[in-house]
Amino acid sequence: MKKRLFIAVFSFFAFLAQAQDKEIKLGDVLKINNIPEATFQHIELPKKNIIIKRGGVPDYKTVHNNEVVVTKLTTNHEGEQMATLKRKDGRNFFVSFPSITANVTRAIAEEEISY
Repeated sequence: MKKRLFIAVFSFFAFLAQAQDKEIKLGDVLKINNIPEATFQHIELPKKNIIIKRGGVPDYKTVHNNEVVVTKLTTNHEGEQMATLKRKDGRNFFVSFPSITANVTRAIAEEEISY
């Protein structure tokens, strides 16, 4: 009985150690997931009128399933990581925005972004 309890506790802590959040580093490649609501809450995308004013195409579906590279990292006052993201293929978001910003800590928790 003691062996089973020991194994259960040991496996729980091993699983817990793996489940902890990984730190994002410069140059990491992330994927923007396809979410059903089509409104990202933790990825800061420009509004439609701003995209049109800058000569872009306001199609938010073009953001889904893109691989992005972390180019700049900062930490906000709450201790969460904020990142500047650029597309891995070198193209601009909405034809006119070279980068976007995101709260990476919350975006990963809400599954807007994945590794």
